[in-house]
Amino acid sequence: MEVDDAIIRLREMKASKILLQIPDGLKPESFNLFNKFSKEFNVIISSQSFYGACDIGNMEVYRDVDCIVQFGHSEIPNIKYTKPILFIEYFYKQIELDDDIFSILAENLVKNVGLLSSVQYYKEMEYVNGKLKELGYNVIVGNVDGRMKYPGQVLGCNFSAAHSIAAKVDAYLLVSTGLFHGIGAQLSTDKPVYILDLNNRSIRNIQPDIDKFLRKRYARIEPAIDAKKFAIVIDTKIGQYRKKLAYSIYNRVKGMGRDAIIVTADNINPVDFQNLMCDAVVFTGCPRVSIDDEDKFSMPVLTPIEFEQLFGFKSNNKYIMDEIVGVDSYSPIR
Repeated sequence: MEVDDAIIRLREMKASKILLQIPDGLKPESFNLFNKFSKEFNVIISSQSFYGACDIGNMEVYRDVDCIVQFGHSEIPNIKYTKPILFIEYFYKQIELDDDIFSILAENLVKNVGLLSSVQYYKEMEYVNGKLKELGYNVIVGNVDGRMKYPGQVLGCNFSAAHSIAAKVDAYLLVSTGLFHGIGAQLSTDKPVYILDLNNRSIRNIQPDIDKFLRKRYARIEPAIDAKKFAIVIDTKIGQYRKKLAYSIYNRVKGMGRDAIIVTADNINPVDFQNLMCDAVVFTGCPRVSIDDEDKFSMPVLTPIEFEQLFGFKSNNKYIMDEIVGVDSYSPIR
């Protein structure tokens, strides 16, 4: 959907007041977007950062609007949004790639390639798909669960596209930039993951990064084994709301004879947990908060899977990436 398409849809909906959610990378366009939409609608722009289609902001902000327009992400089909929401996807500008950058795959005897991408690079993934087929590779694009819109799409918290083709591929090629999605993809599968980094137009195996990550992560969560007081966090974002899971963990902590409290949060703030004087946190929202923001906290912050592995509720022979497949419907915390 483009901006003009969204305006047509808003007219059809007879919307009057709308909220624009603009990712940080597109914030410089805020004035242009505000001026374009405000010709026909009463517009508010959210200044808050957000994490994708799972995060439509604080209810206090959007309660009085008729519709939310979110830029840069695709919808999560299995979320029951509390407001009408339009998604204006932003796709990376397509570039040309030389054949020789794919040689690393042949050098490592990769013939069957599982192709993955985040939504911003989906058009590039389609281009790479054609390129690989021209070079003689067997390319497989995985099916996704109800949390994704496009085949082959991955989120930071969901890699169902990789799981669905694990038995058919020699390795995965993730079309992206940086390591954010690559680390999650590699942790969720036993097959090698290569990143096609569109910033520097190169492909590399990320296993060395995973080895470094795991050493640091195990060292970070290990002290929680001696924790006496746990804060179990329910994230109130609509696409990260796992209240039932939080209470399950709470009951397990109490069953171990340790103290626990249930805490709600929209954005997890390290100072809040220092004030609570807890020894460890189990965060049931986006698993990337526990992982990517670990250095901001003075105490261990565990994903639910990490908690279950650390305390023997699940096998700990291999690190398991916490993934969100579905969430709970909003209901009172009790």
